[in-house]
Amino acid sequence: MLTIKRKILARFNFVLLSFLLFGATAMVMFYENPERLLEGEWEEQGWYFEKVEKSPTFKRQTIIHEQIKDEAIAHLPPLQDGMWHFERTRDKNFVAHHQSQQYNWFLKGRGHILELRKDNELVESFIIQKLSKDQLILHLNLDMQTRGIARIVLKKGGKEKYAEKI
Repeated sequence: MLTIKRKILARFNFVLLSFLLFGATAMVMFYENPERLLEGEWEEQGWYFEKVEKSPTFKRQTIIHEQIKDEAIAHLPPLQDGMWHFERTRDKNFVAHHQSQQYNWFLKGRGHILELRKDNELVESFIIQKLSKDQLILHLNLDMQTRGIARIVLKKGGKEKYAEKI
């Protein structure tokens, strides 16, 4: 009688482990990859101060002026027009092609740091606060005369792929 119970217990354990393995495999296959979510065209909705100085005049200013924004990304010509285009091929990730210069993007850490590189040298890094199918919120540390953290809000837009339209 004891051997029958062991056989039943062994079968139950096998079935349980099979279901757990199948469930884990399905989650890995269908889980949305941050790199896939980032691909495509993103349109800037605005630049805002996330953390600001403690002066009363500075607290009233929540939207970043165009001049500060232009200075913050002066070294990133592909991003200056307000459209961020992330493209991925088999072996490389491109932000955009700007004249003869090529900018690459990489996700670092646990997928929460977006690095932009030019000629394999770090140009800028952003912290990803939120990444979904239709919204991307980035944090950029401003080290200029205005000390604070800029929150960049982007909305998915631009061209849809033909297969997605159908």
